[in-house]
Formats: sequence, structure tokens, C-alpha cells
Amino acid sequence: MYLNSMQSLEPVQLYGVTKQQIQEIYDSALREYKTRIFYLDASYMYTFHLDDFEYVRKFNILGRYDIRANIEWHRCLERWYQDQTVTIGGKSLKPIKISRSLDRVVNQGMEMIAGCLVGEESAIFNFRAIGDGAVTEVSLADTDLYNLVDIIDVNEAPEGGSLSRDGTTIYSVGNHAKSVPTPVDEEFTECGMFDSDIESVRNMLDHSEFPDPIPHVQNADAPGSTTIIYMCSG
Repeated sequence: MYLNSMQSLEPVQLYGVTKQQIQEIYDSALREYKTRIFYLDASYMYTFHLDDFEYVRKFNILGRYDIRANIEWHRCLERWYQDQTVTIGGKSLKPIKISRSLDRVVNQGMEMIAGCLVGEESAIFNFRAIGDGAVTEVSLADTDLYNLVDIIDVNEAPEGGSLSRDGTTIYSVGNHAKSVPTPVDEEFTECGMFDSDIESVRNMLDHSEFPDPIPHVQNADAPGSTTIIYMCSG
């Protein structure tokens, strides 16, 4: 699977996002932190048929070596979110279901980012988790998922994934194994980014909820999630 035929990639457009929504998030950041820099994320959760998943896996492994693959993956996610079919590796693909959520980096993550700037931290948030908690609202004070079901290292998972950046935009992509247990009500409702898979020491960077949950049945489909984080200022 190659990217040689790809044209020069332009920034990905987020469909269905209004200026008012972005302004509300920005105004909230100003009220809480008195800052003109904040982090906005677009998170996606999805499941694929097992017959399609090998193409998804190979493309997401390619993202570990070529940022263009992750930018194009984001473009695919937006097209799928618009109910379109995408061709990857010569095969037409469409997830069983995809959901998108707009949130912000949580306090714990922002404090660690600030620590990196003054030499206090050297964390890498290369772990992704999915859960089935009864999430009513994501709080900036969150430090864990409401009910974590599975956590993976996106740079090591054989199912594919990566952690990379293009300028100030961060891409976190992770596929989970088909063997992940069937969640409560057969639906995943949340995902998050962490710096470790050890519960007692891990720190959270991002927590996203999905009011429109994603179905999963163990060994019947393959779940995954992606978070794109934008550094914004104004």
C-alpha cells in the first residue's frame, strides 16, 4: 500500500462544524484559563467489518512512517462521517458506523504540556483507550474514562495506529483487536489518550464522549478511534 500517487494534501475540512461552536469552546477556554491558547480536538470512533479491516490495518501502520497517511486517514474519516464510501488500497470501504465528537484537552494533559515547555515533563501520549461508561458530560477535570474496556499503545499495536504531528496538529490513531470484549449494551461511548497503560501512574491528555455510541460485538467486528488535536490561538 503506497502513497506515491497522492496529490499534495491540503488541510482537512471538518464538515458540519459551525463558527459558533468553535467560538463557544474558545470563550469557555478564556473564562477558565485566561489564555489565548487552547487545544481543540475532533475525535472519531468507528467499527469495521472484518473483511475490510486488513486494508484499514495496513493503511494505519503506514501512518507510523508517513504523516501523509494520517492526514489522508483524517480525510477518510470526514468523508465516512458524511456517509460517503472511500477507496483504500483498491478496495471500497465504509465503516459499520462512525461517530464524531468535539472536545478539549483535559486539565491534566494541559498541565503536562506546560511542564514540557519548562523542562519538567517528557511524556508521550501514545496510548489510546476505549470505554463504555455512562458518560453524561466530559469534564476538564477528568483523569480517566468512566469505564475503560481496552487500552493500546498506538505505535506498537499489531492492528495498526500511530502518534504523529503535522505542524501544530496532532494525530492519534488506534485500532483495537476484534477480540476486545463486547461492551455494555454492545456499544462504546468514550475514548481517551494516555501516557501509560498502567492505571496507577497514567495521565490523561484527552477524553471524548460520543452521544451517538458505536456498536461492537467480540470477534464479529473491529473497533477503533482517532483523535485530532488542534493548537488554537486568538
